[in-house]
Amino acid sequence: MTLTNLYALISALFHNPDLEVIRAVVAAFAAHKLNGQPVWLMLVGPPSSMKTTSFEGLKGLSDVHFIDSITPKTFISGQLEDPNKPNPKSPSFLHRAGADFKMVVGDFSTILSMSADKRDSILADLRRLYDGELSKEFGHTDNSGSHSWKGRITLFVAATPEVDNYKAIAQSLGERFITIRVPRPDGEAARMAMDQDKSTINTALQKGYKELLESLPAIEPSVPDPLKDKLVSLAEFTVIARTHVQRNSKKEIDAIPYPEGSTRLAQQLTQLAKGSALLEHRSVVEETDYQLAVRIAFDSMPENRRTILKSLIAGQPVSSCGIPKTTLHYGTEELEVLGLLAKSNLGGGRLSPQAIKLLTEAGILNSQPQPATAA
Repeated sequence: MTLTNLYALISALFHNPDLEVIRAVVAAFAAHKLNGQPVWLMLVGPPSSMKTTSFEGLKGLSDVHFIDSITPKTFISGQLEDPNKPNPKSPSFLHRAGADFKMVVGDFSTILSMSADKRDSILADLRRLYDGELSKEFGHTDNSGSHSWKGRITLFVAATPEVDNYKAIAQSLGERFITIRVPRPDGEAARMAMDQDKSTINTALQKGYKELLESLPAIEPSVPDPLKDKLVSLAEFTVIARTHVQRNSKKEIDAIPYPEGSTRLAQQLTQLAKGSALLEHRSVVEETDYQLAVRIAFDSMPENRRTILKSLIAGQPVSSCGIPKTTLHYGTEELEVLGLLAKSNLGGGRLSPQAIKLLTEAGILNSQPQPATAA
């Protein structure tokens, strides 16, 4: 099974699927074979937009664990094992799963909607898991080795667009996910779904993913220096653009935002690009792989800011974004305080010199000055 064959299969099963979403999922899986940090991928889209379906093909692959729900005690449990039980299983998920695996959480939104203490505990655990180590204390010394874990996890999660409302929480714990946004399917997709058999489709997807991903070569794709330069600028632009801007109860910006360093995101995008190259058995990352990284980078920004920036990059006025006036105001104001937009003498938002420099270096924008655009 080649990537082209998998695309053909999915195109035959669904109406106008976003094949780049599929490529992102299998590229993140492929990247697990490589040296370096794992790729944690979040699919964001409305209900019934193929988020869960995009993960369905991962079922049946080795070392892939699907989890419906997570609690603060899921990963490492304080429960004591019963020595009287034959072949007792560890109550902690991490010790049952092992030191090297992939995990799929089909509804990450349920975690975000938990009470603050439970949600923050889980997100803190995820932060440590991304870094490859988690330890907990439970006030007793029985089998203390079961309270620690070291290993490597590639994590896939799906969420609704509501996740954008929790960016402050995510950034307070450090960004660990990269995002790809799944478009809402149109009416023809619903018509096609009327005649679909879910069991048959799932079997076909699992067979297709398995044949593709289990035939990947044992190579470590390299990244040419020109693409490395692009990835550096792309990561720097993205971490600035997705930085949370704090507002008070009056919706006024009341704190200077400080973007995170771009090191982690540059690693994530590079790993994803390498995984993408691996899907086609290539030993060198190419422009096609880089364009997937660009899609991921922009999709990792808050939706409103992403829309504003794409309009300006295309040379269109921000008023053409289709965003409500008040929301547009907040978005442009935040991008201005982050240094990516500058007010023109015509009163309209435009890309700042810093934004133009980074976007040009990333190969997204030509070096010509951007025209002033009316708000």
